[in-house]
Amino acid sequence: MKTLFRTLLSVVVLLMSASIFAQSGKTSTVDPAAFEAGLKKNPGAQLLDVRSDSEYQGGHLKSALNIDINSPQFDAQVAKLDKKKPVYVYCAVGGRSSKAMGKLQKMGFVEVVNLDGGIKAWTREQKPVVR
Repeated sequence: MKTLFRTLLSVVVLLMSASIFAQSGKTSTVDPAAFEAGLKKNPGAQLLDVRSDSEYQGGHLKSALNIDINSPQFDAQVAKLDKKKPVYVYCAVGGRSSKAMGKLQKMGFVEVVNLDGGIKAWTREQKPVVR
């Protein structure tokens, strides 16, 4: 009887944990190859560049939407994105995009993927950039 109780209790805890995780959204930080593959696999994904406008103008990933993480309007602008679609986010080296990933997760986005090493890692691997 005790074994059955412990098993049921374990199942309940596991299900509650899974429910909490599902509500908070899925996040990951991936290398440039996985980031690129994810974008190709998810053509409806939203691509977000969280650098400043001048950094964005110096070169960005094709089709990236620029919303500066340091802008006072960041939260309001990001709130216009579709929370049900994956968001792929990057910055220069990964710090600001990590911060953005946390904010997006708290705002209820279901999937957020961060580019490890940012656009600098992307360009080191000679991946395409729009200038």
